[in-house]
Amino acid sequence: MCKDKQNNKETKSRLWIWIVVAIGVVLVLWGLNWCGVSNFINEPTNQGTFGDMFGAVNALFSGLAFAGLIITLLYQREELKLQREELQETRKELKEQNKTMKRQRFENTFFNMLSLQQEIVANLSVESKEVNRAEVVKGREVFEKIYEGINVYLLYELQSIGIKEIVYGNIENYNSNGWLISRFDHYFRHLYRIFKYIDETDLIDEKERYDYASIVRSQLSDYELVMLFYNCLAQKDNGIEENKFKPLIEKYAIFNNLREDLLAKEEHYDLYDKGAYKKQI
Repeated sequence: MCKDKQNNKETKSRLWIWIVVAIGVVLVLWGLNWCGVSNFINEPTNQGTFGDMFGAVNALFSGLAFAGLIITLLYQREELKLQREELQETRKELKEQNKTMKRQRFENTFFNMLSLQQEIVANLSVESKEVNRAEVVKGREVFEKIYEGINVYLLYELQSIGIKEIVYGNIENYNSNGWLISRFDHYFRHLYRIFKYIDETDLIDEKERYDYASIVRSQLSDYELVMLFYNCLAQKDNGIEENKFKPLIEKYAIFNNLREDLLAKEEHYDLYDKGAYKKQI
């Protein structure tokens, strides 16, 4: 904008220089003509040519007027050019402001959802029953406890639950454990909604989608990732729209930090496409 104003100032200065030069030329020519008037007017034979002297000056005036018109048109052209540049700059600034406002709208919702997800994790709890004592496990530690194996009362019987043991023989065995599914149902549904929101919003571009998905991914512990790994493979309809979570995991490399040694079997690693483990360029 400052550069445009400087150019406009320079254009006006050039115009005034041309005007002053034109006026100076006219005054000089008029002066020369008037100096010769007395000589021509005193000679009767030259009186007829007196008018012709001013005819040349009048022609010069016409030429200067035409030149002034051209200069004015050039000046107006320069003005229009500057106006167009200013308009383009304004549009660019408005576009950037609009993009910033969209990102702010997205981030308000995104970070609220992320905060709610952390609350869901913090409110998780499970009571581990041992022979002589009971232990209440809370928060993210619940995932580790479930993975390693935990004793809980199911139908008035003390049973041992561990992810590795459940899915080792058949991943579908995950579905037969209603206690496990109900305990983490809210957690997985809301986590899916966060990634779905990132994937479907029109407030950010594709590169930003992956960046925000990476922020969510960074919040997941090793044992959360393992639970998510088997939950998405086993569940056919767990409230997550017939298991549409798996494609999002593969699109945004959610298992980028997954510890392969925590899987029940080594071959389970190949049950997801490569995109689940690393961003595909």
